[in-house]
Amino acid sequence: MAVMGLHAGEFGKPELVEKLTREAEELFQGFARAKPSKEDAYAAARTFVRGQPLDAWQRDLVASAVAEPIREQAGAMALASRQFPTLLASYEAETKRGDLWRLTWHGLLYSYFHFNLDGSRDDAARAGWEALRVFLERTWPLIDRQAGKDLVPDWVNVLRLEADVLTSRPVEKYSRAYLRGETDATDRLAADLGIPPSSWFWHSLVLGAVHRAAAEVDAEFRRLVPQLIKLIQNKPGFRDEAIEVILIRYHACKGAPPDELLRDFVCQPTVWRNPKLKAAGIATAWNRVPDPVWQMVLSWVNERNLKDFFDILAARNNADEGRLAFWSKYLKQITWTRLVFGADTMSLKQSNAEVRNLIAREEGAYAQLTRFLDFDGFMMQIGPYIIIEFSKTGKACYGYQADRLPFERYARHYDGGTEDLAAGYSQDRALRIHHSKGWEWKAEQDLRKLGIVPDVASPRRVAAGSVADTTPGVGRTTGAGNGLGIAAAASNSTAGRPDMTRLNAIITRFRGASIDDRRKSSSGGRLWVEDPLQRAQLASELKSLGFKWANSREAWYYPES
Repeated sequence: MAVMGLHAGEFGKPELVEKLTREAEELFQGFARAKPSKEDAYAAARTFVRGQPLDAWQRDLVASAVAEPIREQAGAMALASRQFPTLLASYEAETKRGDLWRLTWHGLLYSYFHFNLDGSRDDAARAGWEALRVFLERTWPLIDRQAGKDLVPDWVNVLRLEADVLTSRPVEKYSRAYLRGETDATDRLAADLGIPPSSWFWHSLVLGAVHRAAAEVDAEFRRLVPQLIKLIQNKPGFRDEAIEVILIRYHACKGAPPDELLRDFVCQPTVWRNPKLKAAGIATAWNRVPDPVWQMVLSWVNERNLKDFFDILAARNNADEGRLAFWSKYLKQITWTRLVFGADTMSLKQSNAEVRNLIAREEGAYAQLTRFLDFDGFMMQIGPYIIIEFSKTGKACYGYQADRLPFERYARHYDGGTEDLAAGYSQDRALRIHHSKGWEWKAEQDLRKLGIVPDVASPRRVAAGSVADTTPGVGRTTGAGNGLGIAAAASNSTAGRPDMTRLNAIITRFRGASIDDRRKSSSGGRLWVEDPLQRAQLASELKSLGFKWANSREAWYYPES
């Protein structure tokens, strides 16, 4: 009692004993997971990699550095050396005899989690890491039994509960839990086993959860997207790989409806940035996904830009005049947008949260007006035309051929008048819309003259092989997959029309390609062929049938008269 300092205290004060007990236990836990100095462990690993013999002390030191790249040996690791299996065998023999120092085994566990699995392209290093995992899995029951039932280190307790991390499928259990929003087990592992943020464990956990979600049906996958985003935000080290998988899978969903949460997350300036910046060579992360996936997100951004322009900017001047509803009819055809802010709007970012957020989202993509202060501009591309609307009543809308613009498309500043954006007032133009009463009907007719018609719902596509074609001479369609089918052939080969029998035969050989026949729709249309993979061989065969490529839709069409 004197040694514990209780002679000056009062009896009946158990907190005094409890305090000293906690201090003693913390001291024990500190020693139980202590590691040798990095310098000493590194020196032992360097000696080992060089093929030099280790003394008894170095054999224990090297355990915590077997996954450490040795600078003096061109980044070689001890676990990649030829003598590493012999070292593991000697450790295992000592474990079986009960002679292996527990901290040496803990050092090997430390190395196991600190190995950079993603960064190492050395097959020998990966094989050594796998041998280390097998060693730990095989010897853990011996270490567990030798630890006993009394006071044990925290890392022993957590391994008794979470020994899955030593198996050949170390993250499967935890990726499932993450999708359910359960993180207690991984939090405990990270704290008690000292798993660093750069560990392969987090890489495998994030991608494991993402791939597991991607394997679900469309509805379940979309339900899990918020949880996946939360996981990526908490473990951002492997963000880009995870986003790539999520976007590609989302694009494969039927209809792929806009997801605001996913859009806002991936388009952040600190993540992949605005997809409109890809063309300028700024947002290069978008090169990680195929163009159709990039275009999907770009269409989400374009849709938001259209609504923001009329809801936030034009609404300030009571200048909508039905324009949002009108242009929404062409939303699927808008392939590019750009906002042009006047000085009044730029000044509002200090006091108006909506405007501030809008400008922040368009950082790097918007332009500014230099002469006109009280209105804004909105550029959009539909087919081969650039159309410009303004946020002020009385200002007409102008359309120009995209390859004959009277201004620089990506300029940072515009006059805003007849010098550039409104040059169509007096110069050549493809389109001029004046928003007088009943303007919508005439505007639609003018757009039709340019080959631009309102969006129509795609005709129902029949899954390949599901329905027999009743047209004489045309058999049952087969082959296309991934949820895309082939429409029934319209007719036999006739002069000036495509050979549908041959076309069907071609499409069946290219999985994922599809026919979209709009020739019989009420609004009129063409025969289209879509190929998300844009294969050169299919392109060559379609050309031989007379099909032409449409940049605006990124699909092939048959130019029938």
